[in-house]
Amino acid sequence: MRSADPPKARAVAEVGLGLRDRKKLEAAATLAQVAKRLFAARGFAEVTVDEIAAAANVSRRTFFRYFPQKEDVFFGRRAAQLAELEALLDAPDREEAPFATVRRALLSLADLHVESRGEILTEHRVLAGSPELLARDLEWDRRVLDILAVVLGRGGGDPRRARLAAAAIVGVLRVVIERWVDSGGRTDLRAEGDEALMLLAPMAPPRGRRGRRSFDVGHSGLKPGAARPT
Repeated sequence: MRSADPPKARAVAEVGLGLRDRKKLEAAATLAQVAKRLFAARGFAEVTVDEIAAAANVSRRTFFRYFPQKEDVFFGRRAAQLAELEALLDAPDREEAPFATVRRALLSLADLHVESRGEILTEHRVLAGSPELLARDLEWDRRVLDILAVVLGRGGGDPRRARLAAAAIVGVLRVVIERWVDSGGRTDLRAEGDEALMLLAPMAPPRGRRGRRSFDVGHSGLKPGAARPT
């Protein structure tokens, strides 16, 4: 399956970069596309760095200039996704509760997933056949958990409860994404992700400020601080 065009957000992020930096991004993207095509055809373990470099018309040394390990060329999109998540979480709306910030950021990433559907579906096929990559994939989940726990604990929230809520969020979103992948990207990832997040909203620790709670959900049609109907 042909990969989808890069997300619009990625193109916007490149505006303002110098020519040299843009060329580096393009070279890294080319290597990643070539590598994933080879991985999809033969499996991650069966493809060598030399074969990736040859297929991309670069030297082995050039490959390692962009990617310290073979695994890194596969997880390049995940690295960019993590950076995007951190940027979204570091720019909360005014008076936005921590859970609302997390929700907004994750739904934005869901939109990027849909834009990159072809690439992500290919990645999951490769992952399914590689225990090595599956183990590394769990490390990315742990990084997301750590980031979300910090955000949910903002404003004096209980760190233990924040981490429990973050772990639950990572777990349910993995289930939602797996369902989306199994459907060939045909389910509504944003809607199902939002539904899953709202089930977990009460787990978020209370915000220190009286009259507001960290599980206020923001732009959901509810008034600030209002309880969701049961």
